[in-house]
Amino acid sequence: MRELDYVEVIVEKEKYAKEGVHKGMRGTILDPRNIEGCWLVYFSDPITHADTIGIPIKETDLKVIEPYVDPPLVQLIVEKESYLQQGLNKGLYGEIWEQLENKAIIGFENRIAAQIDNNDFEIIEKSNADYDKIRRIIEHSHRIR
Repeated sequence: MRELDYVEVIVEKEKYAKEGVHKGMRGTILDPRNIEGCWLVYFSDPITHADTIGIPIKETDLKVIEPYVDPPLVQLIVEKESYLQQGLNKGLYGEIWEQLENKAIIGFENRIAAQIDNNDFEIIEKSNADYDKIRRIIEHSHRIR
């Protein structure tokens, strides 16, 4: 398990029930730390979809429903006037937030998001020696928004 995994509570426990969490409820892990065998899981109200409950739950009391998958990392490989006007230079790293028909919405390391033509970026493979370093740069830039 890890941060952003979508999980389900697989046991009924009084300490969870006191907080309004019951067996079968699903939520998202929203903290990268596993503290003393527990994950901080947030559950949304099914009607308002607002995060209403966030409690630590033992890992053994959870199962992953949908593991979080890191979005693909990319590098801008062309320089176009339209990109430069948005503050996007050739060589910037980013991650694909949404794939459209002929474009992708990419969040870049300089905290700018833009629609980029599919031919104007290159996907960075996990086998790339700098992949982990690039991933950390992107994650850090998105956290300081």
